[in-house]
Amino acid sequence: MSVYVTVGSTGFDKLVQTVSGKDFLQALSSQGFRRLVVQYGASASEFEPPTTRSDTYGMSIESFDYTSRPSQLIEQADLIISHAGTGSILEALHSGTPVIVVVNHELMNDHQSEIAHELASSGYVAVAEPATLVDAIARSTYTGLLPYPAADPRPIGEIIDEETLQVFS
Repeated sequence: MSVYVTVGSTGFDKLVQTVSGKDFLQALSSQGFRRLVVQYGASASEFEPPTTRSDTYGMSIESFDYTSRPSQLIEQADLIISHAGTGSILEALHSGTPVIVVVNHELMNDHQSEIAHELASSGYVAVAEPATLVDAIARSTYTGLLPYPAADPRPIGEIIDEETLQVFS
């Protein structure tokens, strides 16, 4: 089983530090995961996973700064751990793969927290912080999440017309 971690287009030092730690790798391994793929963005200097097989708990680890194929990595994953950027969350949710959203409270007025907690209260994602991520993995908080509803493929103008007609009918 595979885990894909993404920090998006910037960096998220605390998340990258957490996912390169032995405790995190042990928690993943104990849940049956064997492959970890980490997109660390601008946090390359913070990604320092153990180098011995015993310290990685048998996990295969791949890492890179950015990728032109995030959709492919998302589709291959059995669990996605994402920063709380809206685009990354929605892409992960549309894949149908369980998602743990990790909030970066240090960004612009903590704007990520609201979307993450709203989606969690609806049962679509699990939410963690870097300090609680290992526990979230160990407790399998990502199991039993609800599937995210499919997007309405109609053009937005058609939807607005339909809603307007309902209001004025």
